[in-house]
Amino acid sequence: MKYLFGENHGLDEKSMDFLSKALEAANLPGFDYIEFRQAIDNLKKMNLDESTAFKSAFATAQTMGLTKEKLIQTAQHYKSVIQKEKEQFDVASQKQQDLKIGANLRETNELQQRVKDNDAKILQLQNEIESARTRIRALDFEREQATSKIEEAKSKFFFTHQSIANQMEQDIASMQKYL
Repeated sequence: MKYLFGENHGLDEKSMDFLSKALEAANLPGFDYIEFRQAIDNLKKMNLDESTAFKSAFATAQTMGLTKEKLIQTAQHYKSVIQKEKEQFDVASQKQQDLKIGANLRETNELQQRVKDNDAKILQLQNEIESARTRIRALDFEREQATSKIEEAKSKFFFTHQSIANQMEQDIASMQKYL
């Protein structure tokens, strides 16, 4: 049946098989659009132009009781069959899209959010590190200042202590000498 609808037009074979099977399953008894279409294709293979093929096939179909109205009605029937198949395909396709693409998109969004959250944490940690480094520099400076002051105080105290102790030594020596 698939050769009736464009076998040589580059149509997708899997889709064509699927729709052909649906048409075969819904084939009405007697001579109708499907048989009419087969007759047209057979006449075209004999190199008849489209108009002559349609007229000849219809003349034969009339001998079997087919009217123009019934021909159009059955063509509409088969058109509705493939339309229902399209609708079912659309539903299945949407489910697949939701399942595969939706899951992929959700995971992508989750990962993007995780990256954004981690970027924020990294920035926060970088700020904390810089703040800690600044505090370390301040503490180092304070320690150096305190060390310098303590060393200066020690030096002054040592000098003063040494000076007083020397004076006392001299005084003791003078006391022993003069008294």
